[in-house]
This record gives sequence, structure tokens and C-alpha cells, in this order.
Amino acid sequence: MNILNVGQNYSITTAASGNKMPTESIAVEKNINQNNSQPTKIDMRNISIDEINTLIKSGESALLDVVPFIPLNVLEQYNNDPEKIGKIKVDLIGQVEKSIDFKKSIGENTDFLSGVLNKFKDLDGKQLNGKVDILA
Repeated sequence: MNILNVGQNYSITTAASGNKMPTESIAVEKNINQNNSQPTKIDMRNISIDEINTLIKSGESALLDVVPFIPLNVLEQYNNDPEKIGKIKVDLIGQVEKSIDFKKSIGENTDFLSGVLNKFKDLDGKQLNGKVDILA
């Protein structure tokens, strides 16, 4: 699942047989540390939509449990441009905590959101890989 409409750009190489095939690894993120000397740590309280997409593509299924909330006025401010929206940072842990507080205040069950919160807290502080392998 991709929460941002971003196209993929494959680099084509010619195989010994003459067939064309995509390269094995593609760097997905522009906002990851470019010098690649040290991977960036995941900050679930200040994570961009692009970083969320990278984590989803790398197999972090915990991020599929909830969708980050971005207010409509912020989307309009960026003219709904997917490239600009991808740079917006959100506080995922804070959003889930507020949802839990609200559901508790109206007497609803919060077991699912509590599980999501625990998954997010486990991801917080881990290292973000600079590349995601995509095979065609």
C-alpha cells in the first residue's frame, strides 16, 4: 500500500541475452541522509510521509494499521502536490495517543489502537534503511 501517489523510476539495463530488465536495487528516498555514512533513525513523533512510504515498502506492516492525518488546509497550502506533501512531517505517536484518549472519553474500546501505539513505539528510534530493494 502506498499512501502517496509517487511513481517509480526504473533504470533499464541490457542483459547478456539482449533482454531489458530493471536494476536490482532502487533508492526510493531523497530525504534520507545523502552521504550514506550513517542511516537515519526513525522518529515516529516527527516522520515524513515519504519516510512512512519507505518503511511500508521495506515491509513495516505496522504502518498500515492507521493513516496519518494531515489537515485539509495544509494539503491546500501545498496545492495537493504529492511531491511537496511527501515532505510534511507528522507526529504518528501523538495522533494515536489523542485517538486513544478520545475513544476512552466516549467509552469506546481502545485495544486495537493500544496495539498500534505499541508497534509505533517499537519502531521509534530504529534505523531507517537508505535503500529499498524492488524486484520487477
